[in-house]
Amino acid sequence: MMAPTLEQRDPSALPPGTAVCLGAFDGMHLGHQALVEHAKARAQHVGLVTFDPHPMQVLAPSRAPQLLQTATQRRRVCSALGIEHLVLLPFDHALAQMSAEQFVQQVLLDGLRPSTVVVGEDFRFGRGREGDGARLSELLAPAGIDVVRVPPVPAPPGARDPAADASSKLGATAVREAVATGAMERAGLMLGRWHSVAGTVVSGAKRGRTIGFPTANIAAPDAAMPPPGVYATVLAVWNDQGPCAGAVWPSVTNLGQNPTFSPEQPGVALPFSLEAHVLDEDLGEQLYGRDVELSFVARLRDEQRFDGPAALVAQIERDIVAARPRLGPDALANIIAPTPS
Repeated sequence: MMAPTLEQRDPSALPPGTAVCLGAFDGMHLGHQALVEHAKARAQHVGLVTFDPHPMQVLAPSRAPQLLQTATQRRRVCSALGIEHLVLLPFDHALAQMSAEQFVQQVLLDGLRPSTVVVGEDFRFGRGREGDGARLSELLAPAGIDVVRVPPVPAPPGARDPAADASSKLGATAVREAVATGAMERAGLMLGRWHSVAGTVVSGAKRGRTIGFPTANIAAPDAAMPPPGVYATVLAVWNDQGPCAGAVWPSVTNLGQNPTFSPEQPGVALPFSLEAHVLDEDLGEQLYGRDVELSFVARLRDEQRFDGPAALVAQIERDIVAARPRLGPDALANIIAPTPS
């Protein structure tokens, strides 16, 4: 397993010579990673300072975005990026009412005591978003603490939304929009890895085994899901002990309502399920209770109702043929792996 990132929920002092990246950091996409690289270039140690819960969940719950990662996933990405300290500041109305000056004094100067603070050019802080990067520099300069403002990172080639302005910057909103439309390749380019959901394998209806395609039924509450359909995916087991510990497999996943096996009931919403079929492995019941992460590589097709199991089996076979060339070594390497690759 990769080295864990140390985590704290208060602004107690970090080790001397720590550069901190400050922001919301939903998704840890390439723009966020650029801040981390600037911090690494300027200090011996790197910390990430963010808020829990996301500020919008406190200030405007009805407009709060669907988060791209769980807290567990963020920890994993931080470890993979070499971030040594993750500071999760509990966000509440008291913190929201701090002036820019109070935030700098209490959280940075009296608390964390960083050597450098790295923020994006559009960073805002303090009551009513009154402070920006320039104000942050003014407030920290007397203490000899440098502020680095990193310009927006453009979306990489192939990741730009054809309907959007080609100059629009990469950001969590753009990633969420790509995921919401099933554009998994675009989302992956902006994240620097495939978009994934974390969950636990639970017992399902076990219909897949009866037709020759056993699946792992994954419970992933509150995950940022793409639209229903069939996807080429990568399944990773994050348990460090027990069956299949640390395993990574190519898979084909159905996200939806299993309409072939679910009778239509007007006015009744069918339950959704997330079911991953691992290619070329018969795992039996080894995955039950396992902590897994499912990465979405490509959308293969819409979910559809078939006339019966035989027609569904024929389509699953075609799905596997379509998925295999998308799930080579490069695809499997483009995840945050539970074991060093």
